[in-house]
Amino acid sequence: MPKLSIKQISIYLIIVLILLGCIWIAAKKYGDIFKPKAHYPTPRNIQYSFTLQNKTNRLAKDAEFWTYAPLEQTSTQSCINLETSPPFQLIMDNMGNRILYFTLSGIPPFATKIITIKAALQLSDEPNRIHEKDFVKYLKGEKYCESENPDIIALAKKLKGSKPEKTAENIFRWVTGNVKYAGYLKNARGAVYAMKNKKGDCTEFMYLFSALCRASQIPARNMGGYVCSQNAILKPSEYHNWSEFYDNGAWRIADPQRKIFMQNPSLYIAMHIINELPDNPMGNYNRFLFSGKGIKAKMNG
Repeated sequence: MPKLSIKQISIYLIIVLILLGCIWIAAKKYGDIFKPKAHYPTPRNIQYSFTLQNKTNRLAKDAEFWTYAPLEQTSTQSCINLETSPPFQLIMDNMGNRILYFTLSGIPPFATKIITIKAALQLSDEPNRIHEKDFVKYLKGEKYCESENPDIIALAKKLKGSKPEKTAENIFRWVTGNVKYAGYLKNARGAVYAMKNKKGDCTEFMYLFSALCRASQIPARNMGGYVCSQNAILKPSEYHNWSEFYDNGAWRIADPQRKIFMQNPSLYIAMHIINELPDNPMGNYNRFLFSGKGIKAKMNG
């Protein structure tokens, strides 16, 4: 075999570097082609509606209405189609929540206006990997989810396991074993309340689980939505809160109030990620918000 000169070796090295550069550029541009495709095998159709009523004897000129659409994609949910009557404007917040905004002009005196929303979903019992760019918002404390409280931190240390999933399971078992369901509570009390008073509704169970996860450096988020096993017309009384924690590339469901840990996630319809964000026009309203002189609104069902 002929001996290569230094010049020839340099040329080959340059060619190799160019090829590696081309491969790197292609991987950056087309890398998604080679990633496993998300799979959501279970179809589910949901519908929900609201009635707006003009309670006055005058024409209601400027009524406004906001509500959530199902999250476009989570580890176990994909919203593939959305239909509304009347048409809507879409507002997105920094958490990825989708807010439907309706303007309703000219509601006659004492008349009603119906807003109907239909969503086609695909669900999965096997969590798909979801790449999250920013975990800070799922690790820091916030109102009602007081992960930086000293008592929350102390309890989290006692529940730490050998790996994140085991820690999350320990937290789940502590919450389900020590906090009692107190029935529906109109106002949120938060994680510290639930830990100290050992009681609460689904909201307090959610906040306490998430706060303990965050104190253990496990990303966790607070979820609002509905639980249903088949195509359904959603009812206001069925609204529910649960948690999701991030482990091994996917968001995994934990519902301590119903004693469900990483099971049957295809039953959960995620409507929004709960967070105190200044850019969210819904504020602290979980299902809907409206404005307009003399206008009253309710969710049907």
